[in-house]
Amino acid sequence: MKKFFVISVSVIVGLVLALISSLVFGNPSVAQTPRVPSTTTAQVNVADVAFINTASEAGLAFTQMGQLALRKSNTQQVRQFAQAEIQEQQQNSADFARIAPKIGVQLPTAPGAKYQAILARLSQLSGQQFDNAYLDEGGVNSHLEAASVFQREAAFGRNPDLLAVANRGLPIINRHFTTASNLTNYKFAQVARRYPEGQTTSDASQAVPQGQVSADSEELESADQTSESDAAIVPQRF
Repeated sequence: MKKFFVISVSVIVGLVLALISSLVFGNPSVAQTPRVPSTTTAQVNVADVAFINTASEAGLAFTQMGQLALRKSNTQQVRQFAQAEIQEQQQNSADFARIAPKIGVQLPTAPGAKYQAILARLSQLSGQQFDNAYLDEGGVNSHLEAASVFQREAAFGRNPDLLAVANRGLPIINRHFTTASNLTNYKFAQVARRYPEGQTTSDASQAVPQGQVSADSEELESADQTSESDAAIVPQRF
């Protein structure tokens, strides 16, 4: 009787183990089910990561350029432009700082080598030459670059928070670019002035055209308040 009981228990245990093995290892759908990405990961793509890193680094540089302009320039319009640029970058910086931890991105903490070189050169200039160089780089060039970065995110990004930053920023970029273009009489893809290393004195050939930077401050306010209907067109989504 005891032997029969032991055999019965062994059979039952064996059946139970076989059933468990069949459920866990014998069902392909259990073993081969892929891991589903988290909601955060699923809402971020390579374009998003490139955008937040590139725009953050540029924002640090443009903020420092603006702060430099507030210290070095005595021209009202240049100072007004610098203040508006700082405000733009501070808003972007606050948004990126809020979004970055959600998507697992560590933001840059300092401008890269390209911007460091530009900042170093700007710090060596003064007077009219500084105003010209700041408006050329911090006004025209920076916003040409920013337009492409923000438009690319608006077209190809996935993260809704970053898309909101890009779409909100494009009209501001357009207004600031228009203002800088008006102040410097900028023509697209036209190299107007040179700021080679070692040159520290003003040059008449590098002066802003008459009636631009020295114009009444109302011109700047008018140009910087261009209606959003004239803003950069947000590209189609792909």
